[in-house]
Amino acid sequence: MNDTVALSIPNPFFEGRNEVYLLTSSPVTLIDTGIATSKAFEALQEAIEEHGLAVSDIERVVLTHKHIDHIGNAWRVQQASDAEVFIFSSEQSSLENVDPDGDRYRELVQERLTGWHVPEDVYPDSAESARWRWEIESCPATPLEDKQLLPQGDGQLEVIHTPGHTMGSICLRYGDVLFSGDHVLPKISPNIGGGDMRRRGMLGHYLDSLDRVAQLDDELRCIYPGHGDAFEDLRGRCEQLARHHQRRLDKLVSVVAAEAGQTVYQLARRLFGRLKDFHVVLGCAEANAHLEHLVEQGAMSERDGRFYGDPEAGSTNEGDC
Repeated sequence: MNDTVALSIPNPFFEGRNEVYLLTSSPVTLIDTGIATSKAFEALQEAIEEHGLAVSDIERVVLTHKHIDHIGNAWRVQQASDAEVFIFSSEQSSLENVDPDGDRYRELVQERLTGWHVPEDVYPDSAESARWRWEIESCPATPLEDKQLLPQGDGQLEVIHTPGHTMGSICLRYGDVLFSGDHVLPKISPNIGGGDMRRRGMLGHYLDSLDRVAQLDDELRCIYPGHGDAFEDLRGRCEQLARHHQRRLDKLVSVVAAEAGQTVYQLARRLFGRLKDFHVVLGCAEANAHLEHLVEQGAMSERDGRFYGDPEAGSTNEGDC
C-alpha cells in the first residue's frame, strides 16, 4: 500500500530501534508507538511531522502486542489526539492497568527465578532493575479479536492472532503487505517464554503461529516488522525460525539424555553459555519454554524443577512451517 510510512524510533534495548508504521489514508492510523520514554515520543513526533502530519492528526492506534517498546507512547498519542487505541482482547489490561514502576513484573521475575533454580548471586543487578520505571499512564483501549477487519482507506486491516512471543500478539494484513510486529523479524528470533511468563505452552503457540502466517506468503509483497528492515519471502523466514527452535529442542533432548536431573538454569547455560544481568531472565525463560514443549510432547519429564529424558522418546522434529 502506498499510504504506508515507516518511522524508525530509538529503543535502548538489544533488539534495536522500533519500526512504527503510519498509515496516512483515512482513518490516519499508527501501528505501535515506541518505548515509554520522552526521547522516543519526541522522535515519533518529529518523524510524523516530516510527513506533513502531527500527532494530533492520529485517529487510530493499533498495537501488535503488550510490550513496553510497542505500547509505550499510546497514552501520549491518545491524550494529544483523542485517538482510539486497539489491542488484542487478552492484553487490554496491559494498557488500562499499567505497571510504571515495574513492581508486579519484578515480583513475577523473582518467582520464576526461584522456580528455575537460579543462584541468587547471578540475579539481575539492582541497578538494571531501576531502569524499569517507565513514563507511562493507563489509557482506555478497544479490544481486538482474531480475523477482525478494520476499515482503512480503500481497503482494510485484518487482525491475525499469532500467539507465541506474547499470548495476545497479532499481525496485521493490509492488502499485499503484513505488519508482523515481533512475531517474524528479519534478523533475530523473538524471545519465546520471557515475553509472557504467566503463560505456558508458548513455544507450541509460536510454532503454530509461524505456520499460520507462512501460508500467506504467496499473497504478500512485503513484510513490515517491529524491528529491522522490511523484507520478502515470509515462508522462507518462518522456516528458518522453525529450524532454529528445532535445533534448540534437539540439543536439550541430547543434554538431558546424557545428564538427567538438570534445572532450567543449568540447561539455559548449556544453550546460551554465561548469562548476565537481565539475560539471565530471558535465557532461562527461553529454555523453559522449550523444556515445557518437550514435556508436553513426551520427549522428557519434569520433577521438582529438574528434567529427565525419556528413553522411549524419538525425534522431536515436527517439521518446518
